[in-house]
Amino acid sequence: MNTRFAQWASLSPWSIISFSFGGLKQLLTNGYALIPLVYTGWQQGFNSPWVLLVALGVCLLTLSYASLQWAWYRYRLQDAKLGIRQGLIFKRAQEIPLNKIQNVRLEQPLYFRPLGLYSLVVETAGSKRDEAVLAAVNYRQAMQLKKELFRAHTQKQSPIEQQIKTQLNHEIPKEGLVIAKDLKALMIFGLYQNNLIWLSLISGSILGQIDWENLQHNALVQGLLHWYQTHIATGLGYQALFILVTLTLVYLLLSLISMASSVLKYYPYRLSLRQGTLHRTGGVLAKQQDALRLHRVQTVRFEQPAIGRLLQRWTVHFEQVKGNEVEQLAKRHLLIPSMTRGDIAEMLPRLDDLATKANRLPSAFQGIHIGWFWRRALPLALLPLLLTPITGFTPFTQIVYGLTLLSLIGLYLHYRQWGYHLEGDDCWIHSGILGQSWQLVPLIKTQDVSISQTPGQKRHALATLHLGLASGPLVIPYIPLTEARLIAETALSLTRQDPKNWI
Repeated sequence: MNTRFAQWASLSPWSIISFSFGGLKQLLTNGYALIPLVYTGWQQGFNSPWVLLVALGVCLLTLSYASLQWAWYRYRLQDAKLGIRQGLIFKRAQEIPLNKIQNVRLEQPLYFRPLGLYSLVVETAGSKRDEAVLAAVNYRQAMQLKKELFRAHTQKQSPIEQQIKTQLNHEIPKEGLVIAKDLKALMIFGLYQNNLIWLSLISGSILGQIDWENLQHNALVQGLLHWYQTHIATGLGYQALFILVTLTLVYLLLSLISMASSVLKYYPYRLSLRQGTLHRTGGVLAKQQDALRLHRVQTVRFEQPAIGRLLQRWTVHFEQVKGNEVEQLAKRHLLIPSMTRGDIAEMLPRLDDLATKANRLPSAFQGIHIGWFWRRALPLALLPLLLTPITGFTPFTQIVYGLTLLSLIGLYLHYRQWGYHLEGDDCWIHSGILGQSWQLVPLIKTQDVSISQTPGQKRHALATLHLGLASGPLVIPYIPLTEARLIAETALSLTRQDPKNWI
């Protein structure tokens, strides 16, 4: 261990900036929820002097609190542990074993870029937040710290083990650049990963501020309504086409935001492999350098949304211990965007420290039994049938019928895409509705296995298989009992013979 970091040390005073922004970020965690409030206040005016005084007071309190955080923050590396001390009134002391560290990220927020400083973020298994953040360190110091934090893992293997491993894998170059994504690939990623959910969070309140009565008398609006009544409202087909075109244009408009966000966050995307550790770099506004040890990966998920299926692009997620995500606690794991099947087949053989031996995506899967669908579809279909004699065939029941039909279609599509594929010591789980997802489960990572049966499943020799992993539970329902037992026995046999630390 480097003696330079063995004594208690404080952070640079520039870290006060990071602590200040962290405090403000906590206040603005629900940023989308604040947009309607700010919009409403803007409509009513911010003429009160109290607004300025409150804003200044918040800034001063944040800066004072950040200064106290910096003054009482100490860290050191000693006895294969990262020690952290912080807090004035509520003191907190941490001892993080180096061999339990999951990820080490190197970030450069926009406010640190002119200073050439970085933030070193340390994450451990099961943590719901960043375990430690060493802010305002220069690049050389950050890389030395990162090297020391990973030293415990690289010293575990003896020279003989390393030599054997090299001899077994000399055919494929393991080190160096694994994947690089250019501007085009990241824009495609932003297009097919577009998420429209956030629109519903802010649209209601903002639309409520619009003066609809005055808007109806607007000349432009009157002209649009006249054009719609003349050319669109004349036929049902025209109306359906108009709705489809409008939704497409809205999606493309929001996709511009998504594509810009993808480029700003990841460009230029580089994923490299060194000593069994993945290193990801990229970011335009805030540069990021993430590190993830491959042997800590629990499962690998290959996700393809509906638009991604049309473009034949996949997003690869390396899933770790549940509660510890690289992608800033957004329930997203370290990912590789915009991958083709060929890219995946080229990448997987290079990741030798993964617990899986798979080298390509499966082309087919064994589906679950249709009993899973009928058990859920029949109660759902009975709802409108029971409601009709009570309320009659009213507009309300018509809506219920429509929603029931859509739910049944979605349920059937989900059933058709749910299945599994056993490949050696790996189990692939397929799911989806319009999009699709493959979950690669190395059975050697399984912590617990259980098989359950309902009375109906017993009659048809079916069972539901539950796989417990550190990244979260997985379920394969309504599969043949013999197949469930085979997967369970394979997992138990592998874990019984493997003494390695899977975390």
